Amino acid sequence: MMNVFKVLPFLLILIITSCKKSEPIFTGIIPQPNEITYQEGSFEINKSTVIVVDSRVEGEKLGAELHSFLKANFNLDLKLTSENQDNAIQLILSGEDESEGAYGLTINKSGVSIIGSTYQGLFYGIQSLKQLLTPKSAIKEPVLNYLNIKDAPEFGWRGMMLDVSRHFMPKDSVKKVIDALAMHKMNKFHWHLVDGIGWRIQIDAYPELTKKGAWRKVKENKKPWEDFEVTEENAEGEVYGGYYTKEDIREIVAYAKDRYIDVIPEIEMPGHSEAALQCYPEFSCDINNITGVYCAGNDGTFQFLQNIISEVVELFPNEYLHIGGDEVGKDSWLNCDKCKIRMQEENLQNGEELQSYFVKRMEKFIHSKNRKLIGWDEILEGGLPERATVMSWRGVAGGIEAANAGHDVVMSPGDPLYFDHSQGKSEFEPPSWGGYNNLLKVYDFDPIPVAIEADKRHHILGGQANLWTEQIKTLNHVQYMMLPRLTALSEALWTKSENKDKEYFKEKLDLQLDRFQDLGYNFAGSAMSPNYEVSYNKANKVFSLSLFNELNQYDIRYTLDGSEPSLESKLYTVPIEYTSTIELNAQSFRNGKAIGFPLIKMFSTGFGDQATIIYTNPYDETYSGGGDRALVNNKFATARGDDPNWQGIPKKDFEVVVDLGDAKELSFVGLNYYQDIGATSVMLPTHVTISISKDGQDYKTVLDQPIETLEKREPIIKKIVANFANQTVSYIKITAKNRGTLPEWHLRRGDAWIFMDEISIK
Repeated sequence: MMNVFKVLPFLLILIITSCKKSEPIFTGIIPQPNEITYQEGSFEINKSTVIVVDSRVEGEKLGAELHSFLKANFNLDLKLTSENQDNAIQLILSGEDESEGAYGLTINKSGVSIIGSTYQGLFYGIQSLKQLLTPKSAIKEPVLNYLNIKDAPEFGWRGMMLDVSRHFMPKDSVKKVIDALAMHKMNKFHWHLVDGIGWRIQIDAYPELTKKGAWRKVKENKKPWEDFEVTEENAEGEVYGGYYTKEDIREIVAYAKDRYIDVIPEIEMPGHSEAALQCYPEFSCDINNITGVYCAGNDGTFQFLQNIISEVVELFPNEYLHIGGDEVGKDSWLNCDKCKIRMQEENLQNGEELQSYFVKRMEKFIHSKNRKLIGWDEILEGGLPERATVMSWRGVAGGIEAANAGHDVVMSPGDPLYFDHSQGKSEFEPPSWGGYNNLLKVYDFDPIPVAIEADKRHHILGGQANLWTEQIKTLNHVQYMMLPRLTALSEALWTKSENKDKEYFKEKLDLQLDRFQDLGYNFAGSAMSPNYEVSYNKANKVFSLSLFNELNQYDIRYTLDGSEPSLESKLYTVPIEYTSTIELNAQSFRNGKAIGFPLIKMFSTGFGDQATIIYTNPYDETYSGGGDRALVNNKFATARGDDPNWQGIPKKDFEVVVDLGDAKELSFVGLNYYQDIGATSVMLPTHVTISISKDGQDYKTVLDQPIETLEKREPIIKKIVANFANQTVSYIKITAKNRGTLPEWHLRRGDAWIFMDEISIK
């Protein structure tokens, strides 16, 4: 197939609002169709056009969806009929034995023809047609150029997981998430209904699960999982929670079904079950010390879970049921008399084999209910049930092992498919969890690692993103973390690798953002936010600042006096050279409006290559920040503990002397410290002193500042600055007092760390 996207420049393909109605109009389809060709000519949908559908209920639903779209976007109230004719949009069910979701889309002088081997294929064809007729900013009239598409998904599992245990999402918010999946031709919605800090599904046999397990006490200065305690909705004090009734679930499952999305429920076991076990402690190993792990030696545990699953499968008709199975703390089993007896009776040697026993026993019951068990890759430990499917999240190693052993696998590695991770490096990004998964890293994801044997590759069902909600409380934030990364994932899972074109994807993405705006979706501008690199020319002692963004698109405008950039500000075209300190404020602009977050940094020049840093206490090699010049390399760490630019010292004070190499006229010294109580042992110093000297002997203190202890759990970057009268400086001494050990109220025990980064001077 000729790749027309490389033959025709994008701007010639996309003729937008200024074109005549007779000219062809085209907008890029996401995910990229696997076969598409163009012909000369165009067809206009007009008030005489009809929508031809079959008379079955499912066909009429699809016709009604298309009718509503054309009515809303072009005020065309088209007639639905079952009689074939010209000037029509025909939805034709072929019944041919093709891959699930296959469709064809033809536009010629007779009209539009969408042919699907199943109704699901017709639905996907309609999504492509909608994209040809959107966004509103580019498409004013329903004119379509002649083309022919023959398309089918590369992978059968194209999914996303939404966690509603940590933070409950109302029913309408869940539907909005499903809508976003549907427009991207995704077909699996993994619904994480149950975890340690919230039970979200009505179970008639065990009413306490929602009477109490769905609600938690809100405790001051503590995250939901810290000292978690179930309560009741109307209890005294602040209460958080919510759950879905069976009617709610039936409604959402039906809603997803209409969009050809399977809903896969997750009922967590044997770990992550504090909420359930605080309601029913008799199924814990120790009712006085509930660890969140079901007792594997108690037959009542299995009856309890089987009764729950019996109700769950009545609500979810699709073939898979997810049991979790991850991060199971096995100490409670090894100290439990009942579990010890179970291990003796079953000849089990360790906790891993007991976990395997637990999973295999539940798999037999799930299979008896005509469902397939799927779990996180920890279910491999101790031996995998013969029919189990593995969801590989700890990288791809578990998926490789399972596939090579003949098990079906869904690839869902945290890198790059955890959508709760940050997608941008700006300090202004909203709260996130863990690492950094940017847009194009998601686009490059390939579900089939080379280590999988050729005859076992069919066991890779596809891939899935996971959106955990420890830090995410609202639909607005959910959408921000999903979009546009879901757009990239959809193409990674739908389009054959040989048909992907990253540069063309970036062009199409601009139109997809307008579609999101039309739909009222919140999306991240992280891939458009400015980033930077600094280089230093030793010969002429000139610094050079390069600006860019991930997509390498959109204008970047900037100021050097700290003022906010506007459309009138200087356009970045070549690296910015400077020999004295600059205060950069840079912003990307799209369609005349700012997009993404600004880049606001002070870049110093006083260090050059002659400055040296003398450490009283050495930094930890694991957190070196880049070495001895990490604090003066013009690389600013972000609000993530895993950012490699942080330099860390445990227990001891941070004390350095900066030898500038020669005398400077200075009036400002500043640097950053980090704290993340929720996830690390890194805390702010208790006191910071900054002193300056001309000769390295006599120092003058310019800052002597106690630092307030903040129990805030979210990451903090504390900027410490000293402003003073301009004077000659050759040496700077900085001391930050480490608290030594973590306070009693901290979740962790042991040594406190100090993280610092980037000394700035001017």
